[in-house]
Amino acid sequence: MRKICHSLGRLVLILPFLVAVLPAERVVHAGSLRGPDGIDPARVWDDTSSFYVTNIFDTLVRLDPLTLKIEPSLAVSWETSEDGRTWTFNLRHGVRFHDGTPFNAEAVVFTFFRQMDPANPKRTEDFPLFADIFTYLEKVRRLSPSQVQFVLSEPFFPFLAALTTDCAAIVSPDAVKKAGADFSRQPVGTGPFKLSSWQRDKRLVLRANPEYWRGRPAIDEYVDLIEPQASVLSKNFLNGSLDMIHAYSISKMVSYRKQKWVQVLAAPSLSVTYVVLNAARPPLDRKGVRLALAHAWDPRTLKLVFQDFVLPIHTLLPRGLIGVDPPGPAFTFSLELARSLLKKEKLPSPLQLEMLLLNEDGLLFQLLSFYAANLKQIGVRLKLTRLERTDLARRVAAGDFDLAYSGWIADYPDPDTMLFPLLSEQLQRQGLPTITAAGRRDLSDLLAKARHERDAGKRLAIYKKIDRAVVTDGLVVPMYQDKKVIVYSHRIAEIQPNPLGKLVLFDMRIK
Repeated sequence: MRKICHSLGRLVLILPFLVAVLPAERVVHAGSLRGPDGIDPARVWDDTSSFYVTNIFDTLVRLDPLTLKIEPSLAVSWETSEDGRTWTFNLRHGVRFHDGTPFNAEAVVFTFFRQMDPANPKRTEDFPLFADIFTYLEKVRRLSPSQVQFVLSEPFFPFLAALTTDCAAIVSPDAVKKAGADFSRQPVGTGPFKLSSWQRDKRLVLRANPEYWRGRPAIDEYVDLIEPQASVLSKNFLNGSLDMIHAYSISKMVSYRKQKWVQVLAAPSLSVTYVVLNAARPPLDRKGVRLALAHAWDPRTLKLVFQDFVLPIHTLLPRGLIGVDPPGPAFTFSLELARSLLKKEKLPSPLQLEMLLLNEDGLLFQLLSFYAANLKQIGVRLKLTRLERTDLARRVAAGDFDLAYSGWIADYPDPDTMLFPLLSEQLQRQGLPTITAAGRRDLSDLLAKARHERDAGKRLAIYKKIDRAVVTDGLVVPMYQDKKVIVYSHRIAEIQPNPLGKLVLFDMRIK
C-alpha cells in the first residue's frame, strides 16, 4: 500500500485537481521474521540489528558495496605512520547527528573511549566484539575539532578495514548521555535514516534524514513488519501489502520465480557455516577421529536441503574476500576411509557423540540429520541436541560439547575477521564455539604475525596457512557459504547486493 504525504494531503481539499500530479510518499514496506535485539553499534551481535545500525549510523570510512574498496565517509582523508601504529584522520565538516548536535572529533573520541575503558561511566555492559576487533587500540586523541588520531600498541594493518565495522559507528555523545542503557532503543547517528518508531516484535519504521551529508535518500520511509511466521509474510507479499521480505521458504521459490512481478536476489555473502569439533574432549582429542568425521561430511546433501541458496565451501575464507581463491576440498567424502581411520583408533563401537544447535535452526537440523546418518554408517552415533540460545551458550562456554555448529559473517572484508573468532578465548567464554581448547598457540602466533605484516600479499599467505592448518587438522568441518536472499516486487527498481550481508537503504530505488 502507498501512503500519501501528510503535508500534501491537506491540500487535496482545496486543490483537488492536483491529486493526479502530487507524488505519493516513497515508502517501502518490508517483512522480517524477527526484529533487532537493539540498535546500539557497540552492542550489536546479530544480522538483523546490524542492518539497522548500517542505515542509522556512519563510520569514519565506508566500503563500496560492489568493489569493497574503502572510501571516505565521516573522514575525508587519512594517513598512517610507517610502522603502522599511528593513524590520523581529517573529519568531514558540517555533519550533524539526528538530534541536531554537531559531529566532530569529540564525538569520535567519545565513541571509542566508551568501549575501550572498562571504568567509563557510560559503559553499561561489556561490548561483545570491540576487544577482539580493536585488540591493539591504545589511544584515541583529539588533535583539533576536525582531526583525530588513533595510536595502536602494535602494528595492525587491517585497521582501516576494521573501522568499517558496526562497533566503529559514531554515536551522538549527547544521546548516549541522555538515554544511558536505553540508547539501544533510542539510537542517534549521522546516517541516512532516523529511527521514527519501534514497537518491539511488531513494527519498526525508519524515516529518511533530509540533511544527510551524501544527499537525501531516494526513499522516504522504510516500514518493517515483524512476523515470526514465514507463511504470513509470504501471504502479505503476494497480496501486495509488502514490497519485500527478508524471509523465504525454499518451497515457495518456484512459485515466486514464476511471477513476472517478483524478483529474487540471491547473492553470496562473506560468510561461512561450519562444525567445530571440541579437540579438548576425548575421543575428539585424537586427530584420527576428527579426520574420520571430516571424511563423513557429504557436501552433496546441501542441494537436498538448501537447493542453490548456499555454496559448498572447503575453507574458512569465503568466496569474494579480496585476494582469496577458494581451495579444493581438503577431504573427500569417503565412508570407507572414515571407517578405516576410526578402526586404527581402536575405540569402542558404536562411538557416542553429541552435537549442539539452536531450536530455531530447522533447515540446519535437516542438513545435520543427513550427516548423522553418514556417521551411523561408520559406527558413530551422533545425537543432535536442540537448545534455546542461552542454554547453548552456557554449555559451549563451559566446554560441555562434542560438536557444535558455528557461523560467521565478515565484519570487514579481510581474512582476519574470519579467523580471529576461531582463536578468541573471549568469544568462547561468551558461548560461541572456537578452537581455543585445542591449545594451538602456533595459530595465534601466526594470526599476530599477519596483523603486523604491511605487505598485503604476505599477509594473505599467512592467513591461508592458518586456514589450511585448522581444516586439515580436523578442528572444524566447513559446510557452506550463505547467500543473502531478498524477495521483492517490481516496484523496487534497484537493490544493491552487499557481500557483507547488509542491505544499504541509501542505495535503494523505487519506481
